[in-house]
Amino acid sequence: MLSRTRGRFPFLALITTLAAAGCSSSEEPGRGPSAPDVRPLSGVTAVRHVDAVRLHDRTERAVTACMTARGHAYTAQPANSSARGAETNPYGLLTPERAAADGYGIVGEHLHLRSAPPPAEKPRAKACQEALTGTPKHRVTLRLPGGTTVRYSADGCVARANAEVYGPEWNTLEPLTMKLAHRVLASVEEDPAYREALRRWAACMTKSGHPAADLQAARAPLNARLTAAAKDEDRLRALGRDEIEAATVDARCQTRRELAEAVADVQRDVERKLLTAEDRRTVARYRQAKERALRDATR
Repeated sequence: MLSRTRGRFPFLALITTLAAAGCSSSEEPGRGPSAPDVRPLSGVTAVRHVDAVRLHDRTERAVTACMTARGHAYTAQPANSSARGAETNPYGLLTPERAAADGYGIVGEHLHLRSAPPPAEKPRAKACQEALTGTPKHRVTLRLPGGTTVRYSADGCVARANAEVYGPEWNTLEPLTMKLAHRVLASVEEDPAYREALRRWAACMTKSGHPAADLQAARAPLNARLTAAAKDEDRLRALGRDEIEAATVDARCQTRRELAEAVADVQRDVERKLLTAEDRRTVARYRQAKERALRDATR
């Protein structure tokens, strides 16, 4: 059943892409495909899928070596994330090309996970688990901006592998930078100028027959159908068609209302006001550590 399904969906994607092509012509107002791919912190936390796989595999090799040295068997975990996950815009911004080819990625991601499900977690003996994730005696508590905290144990093989691959600061740099990116995104979405741009987009969506109050609401009815559609191939194909139609309208409205450009302007102002000099130094060190790790993993 799986091989038959995987063979039929490329045909569906081809048909729906051709059908949607007329909805994304170069004559649309706005800059369309050249609109900026806006991401917090200049996209520093994003990574190409091929690079994410290289970094994952390099880290898993370091974990395996550490566990072996401690006398524990460990099977390196495969990278099972999709390119879609790395490429999805955190604000929900879409290009006409992506919408026509993959919609919102709802059915596509379902098919990916069905063909390559994540490995099931297996229970580990206490000694093995402590070797992997560390002991309470070496636990580090890191307070992040906004009052939240994260904890890790510095003596665990996971933390040591991260330090080996990315550098000694990584176990601190990564959560700090991710939190900064989240704060920027949340502040942008609360900004009055962003909300005004969203109202212009929402008016276009309503006029086009796909009313939605925000970018996530546009996806909600399709997400709600997935559980039932996943049990029936015909319903799944119908969902795929409806998804591409809705996403194409969404992308067209974003283009017409120049939503990406508006988000870029708001984000620029938010980051200027929100980020301190120390925050910017943290982001710069994060970028350098990741680039260095990627150069090593690519060799």
